[in-house]
Amino acid sequence: MKARDKAALYRELAKLTEADFHLDRSLSLLLSQKPSREKREYLEGMQRGLSAGQSVAEAITQNNAALVTPLETSLIEAGERSGKLASAFNHLARYFAATDGAARQARGAMIYPLILLHLAILLPELPAFIVAQPGGNPMPRVLTAIGLLWGLLLAGGWAWRWLSQRAGSSAGMDRVLNAVPFIGATRRHWALARFAQVFHSCLLAALRMSETTLIAGNASQSGQLRTASLDAARQIKAGETLSSSLADTGAFPTEFVNSIATAEESGKLDEEMARWTAAETMLATEAIERASLWLPKIGYAVVVLFVAWRIISMVQGIYGGMFQQLDAMQ
Repeated sequence: MKARDKAALYRELAKLTEADFHLDRSLSLLLSQKPSREKREYLEGMQRGLSAGQSVAEAITQNNAALVTPLETSLIEAGERSGKLASAFNHLARYFAATDGAARQARGAMIYPLILLHLAILLPELPAFIVAQPGGNPMPRVLTAIGLLWGLLLAGGWAWRWLSQRAGSSAGMDRVLNAVPFIGATRRHWALARFAQVFHSCLLAALRMSETTLIAGNASQSGQLRTASLDAARQIKAGETLSSSLADTGAFPTEFVNSIATAEESGKLDEEMARWTAAETMLATEAIERASLWLPKIGYAVVVLFVAWRIISMVQGIYGGMFQQLDAMQ
C-alpha cells in the first residue's frame, strides 16, 4: 500500500475512533466506500481478526502482515494498551503523510535530470536522422540506449529497495546506507523519529522500560538502532538507567542521549520523546529538501558531460573522414 493511501486510511480511522464509533462499525463504513484493493484487504483482514476475538494489533499482524510495517503494529499495540488508539492512528496518518510528501518531492526533483538523460541520448543522433551517414539508421541505437538506461534505473531501484530491507535488520548494511551522501542523513533522521514516536506511545501505555526499548528499536526499521535497543534492554533489565544504556551502545546521537538523561531525572520522558519525534521528522524533511536541491544539480553536471562527449564524438565521426580524404588528395 502506498504511503499516501495509508495516510488517508489512518486519518479516517482516527476520525471515526475519536468520534467514539465502534471499530466494527468503522470498518464496515470504510468498506462500503469501495476502497482500493489493498485498502480493502487491510480492512477485511482487521475485520476477520476482530470477529475471531483478536486485538487490533493481533488482527493486522496475522491478517495483514504483507501490508504493514513494524512501526504500524507497534504504535497500534501501544495505542490499544494505553486506551489511546485514536492517537496511534493520528500518529500514523501524520507519519505516512510526511513520508509521502518527501517521496513526492524527491521524485519531482529527478524529473528534469531524466528528461535531460533522454535528450542526451537523442540529440547527438539528430544529424544522422537528417543526413544519411555510414552508420545507417540511428533508431536502433537510440532505442537500445533508452532501453539500457531504463534497465539500469529499474535495477538500481530494485537493488536499493532490497538493500533498505536488509538494513532494517542488519546493523552493518544500515551503517553503509547511512553513509551515502544526502540519502544517509534522511535515513538516520527517519529512523530516530520512528524510534521516538513508538517509545512515546509505549510510555503512555505504561509498558516496562525494557519492553518499550525493544519495541521502539524494532519499529525504527534501522539495523543499528534495533541491535542497540536489544543491548540497551538487557542493561535496563540488569538495573541500568535508560540513558546510560542507550549511551553504552554508541548508536544513538549524543544530544539525544543527554536529553533523555535530563528527562529521566525531571520525570518528563514522554514529553521529551514527543519533542524528538517532531524534531527528527522536521530534520528528515529538511534532509530530503537538500537532497532534492543537490542531486538534480549533480545529475545535470553528469548529463552535460555526457552530451559534450557525444557531440565531440559525433563531430569527429562526421569531419574525421573528410579530413582524411583531404589529406589523401594532397
